[in-house]
Amino acid sequence: MLLDTYQEQERYWLITAQGQTSTAGLYAFRGDLIILAGEFDEAARKRNPPQALLKQAVVLATADRLEFVAGNFSSIEELPQFIEYFQGHLAPGCVPVFYIDDIAASAQVQVGDQRYCLIQYHDGIVWNNLMDEFFVEKGDLKGQSSEDKVLTVAQAAKGHTHKYPLQTLEQVLAGKTGSRREVWGAV
Repeated sequence: MLLDTYQEQERYWLITAQGQTSTAGLYAFRGDLIILAGEFDEAARKRNPPQALLKQAVVLATADRLEFVAGNFSSIEELPQFIEYFQGHLAPGCVPVFYIDDIAASAQVQVGDQRYCLIQYHDGIVWNNLMDEFFVEKGDLKGQSSEDKVLTVAQAAKGHTHKYPLQTLEQVLAGKTGSRREVWGAV
């Protein structure tokens, strides 16, 4: 299974939910997904923190394909690393939705046959933004397992038409703003 393969490859930084949905053959993951691992520190005998991380990732997968992917990148420069490793795992019709801290404006990007939706992101939680984007109400999720909640959001995303302009990846990379997301919490 694809999600088990990612776990064996140590691509999970943080796991919030992982398991099979109530629909046979569909598996869900929520957490932080390592896109590019950190270098191994010989002196400390451990790996440094990831160089690229898909934070607050929401993933729905079959045994061998990613049906739905969403999450937050700190920088647009992490997207090409995602494309390099994960694009071959995406199912036909899957449109990954990425909330990105440092892009000038929301856009859609076509890379080969694959379309990506890139949304400008300054605050909030990816999960809540996905629910707003795909018109999922909290009542729609009541009584569901964590895995089935991912399935419900992924099903709402199917057929959703994003209204953002189509740009090339190079245009989006050139429009990098350098802004960082505001972080709130305990000091």
